[in-house]
Amino acid sequence: MQLDEYQRRWLEKPALRAVYGDLHRRMAKASMPGPSLEIGGGIGNLDAGNSDLLRMDIQRSPGVALAADAHRLPFASQVFSNIYLFDVLHHLQCPLVFFAEADRVLRPGGRVIMIEPGITPVSRLLYGMGHEEPVDMSWVPDEDCELNPDKDPYASNQAIPTILFKRSPHLFRKADASLRVVDSRWLSLIAYPLTGGFKSWSLIPAEWVKPLLRLEDRLLPLIGGLMAFRLMVVLEKE
Repeated sequence: MQLDEYQRRWLEKPALRAVYGDLHRRMAKASMPGPSLEIGGGIGNLDAGNSDLLRMDIQRSPGVALAADAHRLPFASQVFSNIYLFDVLHHLQCPLVFFAEADRVLRPGGRVIMIEPGITPVSRLLYGMGHEEPVDMSWVPDEDCELNPDKDPYASNQAIPTILFKRSPHLFRKADASLRVVDSRWLSLIAYPLTGGFKSWSLIPAEWVKPLLRLEDRLLPLIGGLMAFRLMVVLEKE
């Protein structure tokens, strides 16, 4: 799907915007004061409550200010207080290389704040039925990963965040970075899958989103690991 199609679906689906608005507020709450970078800015819909935000993506679009690769961030060291990624990590060829770069450009105490697919028994089943992106739970990071310039930058493995921060967190610690995990939580039980994401359909009106999200907050500690569809991870530079 091209960015203009994502933009059209975003404007047509108020329930999706309401669910994403809740996720954006969670990211904003985890943020530190200061200049921030969004990687994978896409259509420019992230609202993390930060007026000093630079949007970057692998391709140029009206929603971003800079086209660059997350593995080679074109910035001086220690310039950002926050780095935001929304559905980006699972597209990266060399996640450990990215974390080293994020560590370099973050100020001490700065944060990487991510919302990614969460792979649980229920979400894995439904992602497999209705989502074009694969889920490979056998993936392990290559510590000597070299970028393949011919690889599609939108190739993905939705399992990567869950492997690194839930199933096998020791693999994340192989990154050459002084980043510690300060939060790793399951999100999105009911409302998000009912919106259909960026598919053409939706099974939920926008006015149902807030009550369902309140219900989810009560249920997540009990059944998040069984059926959540999202994972939020916050890393902090020591």
